[in-house]
Amino acid sequence: MQRLSWLRVLQRSPAPRLNDTTRHHGLTHAVISALTERRTDVLRHLVDRHGAPLMASAMANLSIRQRADALSLLTRDQRSRIDNQLRASQAQQPWTRLGTSSKTLH
Repeated sequence: MQRLSWLRVLQRSPAPRLNDTTRHHGLTHAVISALTERRTDVLRHLVDRHGAPLMASAMANLSIRQRADALSLLTRDQRSRIDNQLRASQAQQPWTRLGTSSKTLH
C-alpha cells in the first residue's frame, strides 16, 4: 500500500511533543487529504489508529459535505462509532438561546 507523505510525517512525530490541539489539527488535515485523494484505505486506517473519539472531534471541524463524504467511505462499524461520538459531543454543547435577536414580530 502506497502511503501518503503526510501520513509518514504523522507516524514519525513523537507523541509527547504533540498536544491535543496539534494532533487534532494534523488529524483534520490528514482526513481532508485522504478525502481529496479519495483514499478510502487511508481514511479507514486513520479511524483504526486514532479511535472514534479523536476522529469524531477532528471530523467536527469539516464542512457538513466533507463529513458526510468521509462517513460514507468508512465501514459500517466505523461509521456507527464515529456517528455515536459526534452525537454525544453535540449533546454536550450548551443550548443556544432562541429569540435573542433584537427584531420582534408584530
